[in-house]
Amino acid sequence: MRYIRVYKKLLELNFSALLIYRAHFLNSLVSSVAWGLFSLFSIVLLTSKITVVFGWSRDELLLLNGLYGIIIGCYHVFFSRNFERFSTIIHFGQLDSILVKPIDSQFLLTFWLVGYATFSRVLIALAYTWYIAGILHIIPTVWNILPIAGIMIFSLLTLYSLWFIVITVTIWHTRLSNLTELMFSVTGAARYPAEMLHQLASYIFVFFLPFTLIINIPAKIFLSHARWQDAALLMGVAVGLFLVSRKFWRFALRFYTSASN
Repeated sequence: MRYIRVYKKLLELNFSALLIYRAHFLNSLVSSVAWGLFSLFSIVLLTSKITVVFGWSRDELLLLNGLYGIIIGCYHVFFSRNFERFSTIIHFGQLDSILVKPIDSQFLLTFWLVGYATFSRVLIALAYTWYIAGILHIIPTVWNILPIAGIMIFSLLTLYSLWFIVITVTIWHTRLSNLTELMFSVTGAARYPAEMLHQLASYIFVFFLPFTLIINIPAKIFLSHARWQDAALLMGVAVGLFLVSRKFWRFALRFYTSASN
């Protein structure tokens, strides 16, 4: 309950900042909508001349990318701005003020900022997914939406944990601010079928495997193509990676040199 109260206050503070800097909000809103539409339109173009890709029909691929837009949109709302400033906080010694607070440092680092403008991207992706579901003759009901919403929470947890593990490396190399750009590029692989990446070398595929699970399994559940083992795999990977991220962060803090040395 204490952390819920803290997060509620952070939401209020972010909303206050949103009202103060309204022009910045409008710019972020336009940028978010543009990126969301571009992401969806690029897949429409790529699939305009084909009917099946690695066992996925064109409409199923479009549904896959609609779900990608929802999950990535939620990620941008709650986490991406925090990860983008991660290296700056560590490089300039601002992590000191976070570590001395009587609250978990990982919580503060990853929940401090909220991108309200990116909610528009989530809404566009929801409307797009609803439209594609109609084309596929899938009628969204409470009974098929709840399992998908539940498994998407684990997808978001997987994505968060992967990002946090990689960004934690900046404890040793504070100048690696471009890690966020690398992760954005790698995360884009989630919008494609997992079968497409089977062509990669085994050690590379192991690296991409968690990213392919993030969107592929919710899409398969939506299409009623998933087995219970698929959902169990994603949940296991999500919980495992989150525990690893916690352990790795605490390990990395042993090597942090504060601004006061």
